[in-house]
Amino acid sequence: MSREDINFISQFIEKKRLEELYKKIEENHTIKILTNPTEQTLLVPVKDPISEGEFYAGEVLVTSTIVEVNGVKGWSMVMDLNEELSLQTAVLDASFEAGIYKEEIVSLLEKTAFNLEKQEEIINKKVNSTRVSFDLM
Repeated sequence: MSREDINFISQFIEKKRLEELYKKIEENHTIKILTNPTEQTLLVPVKDPISEGEFYAGEVLVTSTIVEVNGVKGWSMVMDLNEELSLQTAVLDASFEAGIYKEEIVSLLEKTAFNLEKQEEIINKKVNSTRVSFDLM
């Protein structure tokens, strides 16, 4: 598990489990909010496969936060307007880097990643079942 995976995977962690871990960190360590959860928009770049040019397809709403846990900075950017998730993810990121509850964080992220893969497999099976074979026509 790498630090770069935290922002993506944390958005799918069971809310109760994430809150429990956040409270555990908050009770035992110093959390300093450097940048409050802030909503922003990002332009989504798209590459045209024919001309190989790039253009922007639109904007995406995100929430970003920067914190410091025991002197180590953490950052998050999550989809939509979700200040609580953004704050918790930034604290998770800083704690991971500082080695605070690292095994617990990795375990939670790995379980969530495994569940995401299983959900994706289920969706892929459903989609694949609708595939049409034109060889028979």
